[in-house]
Amino acid sequence: MSAFNDQFWFAGKTVIVTGGNGGIGQGLVDAFSERDANVAILDHAPAVAPPKSRGAGRLIDIRTDITDRASVDRAVEQVIAEFGPVDVLIHNAGGGVGMARLPDLTDEIVDWTVRLNVYGTVNMMQSVGAGMIARRSGAIVNIASNAALSGMAGRADPIYAGCKGFVLALTKALAADLGEHNVRVNTIAPGWIVPESSDKTSTGSFWTRLSAFGTPESFNAEYEKSGQLFNSGGQPLKQLGRPSDIANAAVYFASEAARHITGQLLSIGGGDYMPS
Repeated sequence: MSAFNDQFWFAGKTVIVTGGNGGIGQGLVDAFSERDANVAILDHAPAVAPPKSRGAGRLIDIRTDITDRASVDRAVEQVIAEFGPVDVLIHNAGGGVGMARLPDLTDEIVDWTVRLNVYGTVNMMQSVGAGMIARRSGAIVNIASNAALSGMAGRADPIYAGCKGFVLALTKALAADLGEHNVRVNTIAPGWIVPESSDKTSTGSFWTRLSAFGTPESFNAEYEKSGQLFNSGGQPLKQLGRPSDIANAAVYFASEAARHITGQLLSIGGGDYMPS
């Protein structure tokens, strides 16, 4: 038996992580696989380095377009065929174009961002939620963003920020609606999170798509050199946020330790956002 507390152990459980090949996604996959879960990655892009389970459970990586309900349903059916019913959904997939202020918005940018973050979220909630309702058991953790909580954090990509605000509101509404079915729904809002290296991202990650943000290596090197936290605003904790910080919170929300918690929001960004 591992040193992990039994409440945080997922042996025999089926966990889906959308966007599991991205930077935060890999941290999520590692955390649940370390705890012996059977983990299914649903991602449109492969990881730079092939993912591997870190525990006794199995791992599968399924190319999935979350904006297409048929693609989502096929992926969920494959997961159930491989591992059995889905116990935990960590809906991490999403994203923005990075820099799209109001004068720069086009119909294409708005449509792409809404389809990925709004339609994609609804598709996953419906496809996985139906089975959880039928079994009267399940935990859903939606990954939103501090961009939805802070105007300063969301100012460079307001449509992305608005879409993540939809995820926050949807989570609360679903928590209220699904509670009678013993399905819990909570949200994590990450601040600026930096992977340890580029090989811990996917080929579709914004770290590989958007050169303006630099690379994990450049962020880590600059932090080691100067101690400065770029893109973090007035973050009180002067340290880099890591994918494992998000994963630790997701493990808690998905675990029996959080059995009486639903409809809650946890911002993880070194104190960059503090609710009043």
